[in-house]
Amino acid sequence: MRRRAFLVAGLAASMSAGRADAAVGERRAAADALFDRFCAETGLADASTIVMRGEKVLHQRYAGRYTPQTLVPIASSSKWMFGALVMTLVDDGLLALEAPIGTYLPELPASHRALRVDALMSYTAGLVGLREALELQQPAGIPLLESALRAARTPLAAPPGAQFDYGGANFQFVGAAAERVSGRTWHELFQARIAGPLGMTSTAWGRLRAAPDPRAPVANPVLQAGAWTTLPDYAAFLTMIAQDGLHRGRRILSARAVAAMGTIMTRGLPKVGPEGLGAQPAEYMIAHWCERPEGLRCTLESSPGYFGANPWIDRTTRLHGVLLVQDQRRRIVDAETRLRDGLIDLFA
Repeated sequence: MRRRAFLVAGLAASMSAGRADAAVGERRAAADALFDRFCAETGLADASTIVMRGEKVLHQRYAGRYTPQTLVPIASSSKWMFGALVMTLVDDGLLALEAPIGTYLPELPASHRALRVDALMSYTAGLVGLREALELQQPAGIPLLESALRAARTPLAAPPGAQFDYGGANFQFVGAAAERVSGRTWHELFQARIAGPLGMTSTAWGRLRAAPDPRAPVANPVLQAGAWTTLPDYAAFLTMIAQDGLHRGRRILSARAVAAMGTIMTRGLPKVGPEGLGAQPAEYMIAHWCERPEGLRCTLESSPGYFGANPWIDRTTRLHGVLLVQDQRRRIVDAETRLRDGLIDLFA
């Protein structure tokens, strides 16, 4: 009798596991269909995407020439990684979000010394935005401090805190401060505090369109848009953020730092830009977007880039994912949004 009970229980468990495996297979097939539809709608032969919950991969696809080793320029998707690196210095007490940048860079002119670090990181400090492309026109070989000093020659476009003006040279100021308080270059900081601990073996910072050479890192990387990465690398970074600073049991950022990055900084402010990103997300936080603000919380965070890359975190479903492509985002933004939202609905 007992043996029969065991056999029945085992058969039931086997059938249940079979149904679960079938459901997983169906979801993956549906996710593949969504990805294939995105590629067909956009005409893109080369693309990759991943969807995760925690550290579990739910869906991953590579199309065309894209492989796990493919290095892709991610433009403004760099911003989220920039913000996280700066927040490691905040965690260590080397920088403070509420501090004036002149605390760390007294060489700046008086007009810029009082600008707060968090305002610079949220494009609310009053600096002229992306339309001037200040740091994009600078030499690659000058130090970050010189980059900031040159950018400070351009007068403020608005009083600090009066408007959101996307994509200025703001991050060069904070990057220069990061180098000063740590005594290390931006590249050394990123490797020691983000890339190394997360196992990001391929990500590097450079200029917007020229692939970085790790053997000869540029002194003046474009911190708002100059990172190049692979799908596994960015997925590791985003998993850490989605898990409030933890990755494979190792703490990279404090939960408080991740929460501070998720503070909406632009509520009620006039907004200028962003040019080239298609539909503008709702609000900006510390170095990334809030697409779905709900009260004081943000339930959908993202950092879309001009070339089409789009990392995102859906806090409601606890899903996160990355799309890597190389195109113009304003051309593919509708199809990209349908893909992401479809994947969220599928795996919710």
